[in-house]
Amino acid sequence: MPTVIRPRGRSMPSALDEINRRIRLLMDEPADKRRAEEYTRLLVLWAEATAANGSCWGKAA
Repeated sequence: MPTVIRPRGRSMPSALDEINRRIRLLMDEPADKRRAEEYTRLLVLWAEATAANGSCWGKAA
């Protein structure tokens, strides 16, 4: 999977980049039940993608 280099040397798989892009677009929409449900769905996808990547971003301290 291709990666995108991020500041501070972090790399992010393109799937995470796409999920983040969709979350940013979603936040520009009016707050309603559909947006909340889509946001939840995207967060689940993001957590799964970071876990598959071996990233510790989604782990609690």
